[in-house]
Amino acid sequence: MRLRGILAIIVGLGGVAVSAFGMRTGRPSDGVIGAGVAFIAVLVGLGARSSRQIGDASGEDPELADGGVAASAEVDTPSVLDVDPITDPLTGLMNEIFFSGLLSTKVATARRRLWPLSIVLLQLVMRQDVTDEATDAAIVAFSEVVGATIRTADVACRVGARSFALLLDDTDEDGAAWVAERIQIAHAREGDSPVAKVCAGVASYPSHGIEPAEILVTAKSALKQASENLELPGLGRVIVAPQRPL
Repeated sequence: MRLRGILAIIVGLGGVAVSAFGMRTGRPSDGVIGAGVAFIAVLVGLGARSSRQIGDASGEDPELADGGVAASAEVDTPSVLDVDPITDPLTGLMNEIFFSGLLSTKVATARRRLWPLSIVLLQLVMRQDVTDEATDAAIVAFSEVVGATIRTADVACRVGARSFALLLDDTDEDGAAWVAERIQIAHAREGDSPVAKVCAGVASYPSHGIEPAEILVTAKSALKQASENLELPGLGRVIVAPQRPL
C-alpha cells in the first residue's frame, strides 16, 4: 500500500510537469494530458490511503498484506477444561443441577404412566474428629454402596456435601423407605467407617404432592425430622412424610 502511494505521487508530479510544460509552450493537448495523468494519480493515491486505513482499523499490517510476506503466528488459546457441569467430581454421580432438572421430567412421566414416583433424601452424619481426606473417602465409598443397591433405572445424585437424593420410578413411599433401609444395612456391612449414621427422608408422588417442588419440600421436611435425636441407637432414622389430606 505504501509503495503504491509513492508511485502515485511520482506519476502525479509527472502529470503536473507535463501540464505546466504544455501551458508554457502553448500546446493545449499536453496540458490536457498532464492534467489527466495528475487526476488519475490522485485517484490511485486516495485508493491506497483508503486501503491502508481499512487495514489499520482491522488490525492488519499493510506491509504484510500488500508485500506478500507470509506471517505465521501461533495464537495461544486457553485449554478447554474437562469439567462436566452436571456430574459430581468426587463421586461421579449426577449433581444437584441434574437432579433439579430431572425431577420435573420424572413427575411428568409418573403422571402420564399413572405410577408412583418417590424421592429419597439421604444425609450422612460423620463421626467426630474425621479428617477431610477420610470424609471424602467415606463419601465415595457410600456412593458406591448406593449404586450397588438401587436398580439400574433408579437415579442417584449427590446434592450436597454430605447429602444424596434418589429418584425411584414406579415406587411408592413404602418401597422407597425399604430402599433407604437396604442402603443403611449395606453400608453398615462395609465395616468401620467415618459415617456414624445415614438419615433418610421420603416423599412420593402422588401421596405427598402433585407438583415437583411440593414433593421435594415435603421430602426435605421428612429428612429434617430424621436428622433429629441423633443420639438414638441404630443406623439412622428413616422418616416417611405424612400423606397430604385429600
